[in-house]
Amino acid sequence: MDKDFLIAREFLTLLDTEQRWFTLAEIEKKLGVSDKTISKISEGISKQLPSGIKIEVSRGKGVFLQRDRRNKTVSEVISTMFKQTTFFRLMDLLFTDGGRFTLEELAEEMFMSSSSLKKLIVQLNNHVLKPYNLRITYSSPSMKGNEINIRYFYWKLYGDAYEFAGWPFTKVNFDVINQLISNIEEEKNIVYFINSKRRLSFLVAIVLERVNKGESVTISERNYPWKQGMFYFPMTNLAKMLQQMFAIELSQSEIFFMQSLFSTSQYNYYDHSIMVKVKEAERSKNKLEHQMVDRFLSLLLKVYPNLNMNERFLWEIDEFFDKLLIDNAIPELMLNSNNNLNTYVQKECQQNYQEVQICLQEWNTAYPVVTYNDFHLTKLTLLVSSSLHYKSKKAFLVIGEEFSIQHYVAKLIKKEIGDELTINTSIMKGLTDEIVQQHNIDFVISNIPVTLKTVPVVIISTIPTKRDFDNIRKELLL
Repeated sequence: MDKDFLIAREFLTLLDTEQRWFTLAEIEKKLGVSDKTISKISEGISKQLPSGIKIEVSRGKGVFLQRDRRNKTVSEVISTMFKQTTFFRLMDLLFTDGGRFTLEELAEEMFMSSSSLKKLIVQLNNHVLKPYNLRITYSSPSMKGNEINIRYFYWKLYGDAYEFAGWPFTKVNFDVINQLISNIEEEKNIVYFINSKRRLSFLVAIVLERVNKGESVTISERNYPWKQGMFYFPMTNLAKMLQQMFAIELSQSEIFFMQSLFSTSQYNYYDHSIMVKVKEAERSKNKLEHQMVDRFLSLLLKVYPNLNMNERFLWEIDEFFDKLLIDNAIPELMLNSNNNLNTYVQKECQQNYQEVQICLQEWNTAYPVVTYNDFHLTKLTLLVSSSLHYKSKKAFLVIGEEFSIQHYVAKLIKKEIGDELTINTSIMKGLTDEIVQQHNIDFVISNIPVTLKTVPVVIISTIPTKRDFDNIRKELLL
């Protein structure tokens, strides 16, 4: 992929994280580039920015991204820049006309020399396409590899390039496909998230293009009970409509392929009661999955006894395992599963991530044929973390420093933990079990040793660390 674009994307994303001046040294360290490169990047990007977004560069201050919050987002700008890259233009040409041009003819279409194009293809084969087990041929350039991987690659490519607006498929009408998906939503009483619905429109268009070129997928019926899934009949009806409209033949495997991605895309039910009925029906049909879920929940409750086990949480856990089994049924999907939240969750939700991982590892001993990856662990960690039910408690804060530090730390803890914790800093006498009970204190937070018998004590640094906050949260769960 274009190196200049990758650096520009990192640069814009960094500047958009905070509304402040970023020093040149800070940017150099984050991006691994020199200050001269930063100036060059800023100058190049500035020419592509819409009105309302401006990059200011100052030798004394650094770099500042000035953006009108009512204007375009940086993500929209990045999508526009992505469509202008040599990488995207080549991939787009290969999707629509792959195999039709010789190397020389394709180079002419790309406005580059044959040697430069061949060098680019080598680079893409060795780096960008390798994780997908794909490659571009040389003599008559076209994409080669497993058909599911090719479709998944293009699904991601067009989703990134046209995330917010635009439609790259000239042979298919967006409104027609979008309406067919709306019919499915109405039939199942669900609503897809906006971006999910948009990407599903891309998926259908990609399937039509590939099938029209004589390409097909093969998916076994033995690996997952496709015909019992809630999207099987909607996909069968969708296939019939597409066959009539575009005069093509869609096999059972093509129906399963679309069903897998319609099932794993994000949606909500309009009616909560219908959601419950659907899940009850699915549980009765798929007893093995029901046993898997119950086994995992029993392990989870040992670690998180105060987990909020409401109907929505149970439905989301059911949905997670259903999607996990679908990914296992199509190994190519498992290989390509990824999420830009993986690194963030592993760092910011480290304790929960590790605890959920241990639960899943123990669960996996009972179901060793089911595999999972970091993407699944990330989703499960977010699901569990958002459902933790903290008890409202009262803590007394002991900081062996002056009052200004004590109040500052109290504010930090309050901001990080939220309304579940009331912090008391008013006890002036010696801290004893009797005084703690008089003030209805549930536990003590302190940066110095405290000896108490009636309530627990959480020891923290003078300025609390992430580990300190995690220890306080754990006390709220008890």
